[in-house]
Formats: sequence, C-alpha cells, structure tokens
Amino acid sequence: MNPTLVISCYGVGAAALAFWVVARFPGLGPRGVGSALVVAAAAFVVQVPLLGLVDRVVWEVGVAAALLLVILPSLTLLFWACGCLVRSLVSLAAPYRH
Repeated sequence: MNPTLVISCYGVGAAALAFWVVARFPGLGPRGVGSALVVAAAAFVVQVPLLGLVDRVVWEVGVAAALLLVILPSLTLLFWACGCLVRSLVSLAAPYRH
C-alpha cells in the first residue's frame, strides 16, 4: 500500500473524529477567540516533538503502532484545536446574521 495514501486516510479520519467531537460536545474546549488561538498554537507546537516519538515507536513496536498511538491522536488533537478556533470565530459573526 502506498504510504502517502495511508497518511492521507489517517488525516481524513483524524479530521472526521475531531470535527465530530467539536460538533457532538460543543461545551468541550475553549470558547473565546483568544483562548482558542492559544490552544491551536499549542497544538501546532506539540506536533514538533511528536515527530521524534514516531521514530522511536516505529523502531520499538512497529509502524502500525506508531500510526495508531502517535499519528492519529496528534492529528486529531490538531484538527480539534482548529475546529474549536473556527467555532469561536463563527460565534463572533453570529450577532451580524440576519
């Protein structure tokens, strides 16, 4: 199987999981734009050290474990933070709807 296809499918799956959590549990996560920006920035910063963790998990346990235990949760966290940011930005525009 093509590695690019696998990572793409994991990305789509992580986005679906994250946006489901944002829609299903609207009270979970930051509500204001400032706090949502901080959470999104933190999620991006956390991605950097996780790249080193992927290599360790691949060498010690295997590729499947790295995909399931590191890649999927980290991408889900990233998409969840971005979904919270979009939700907070949409709530700013709500008073201007007609």
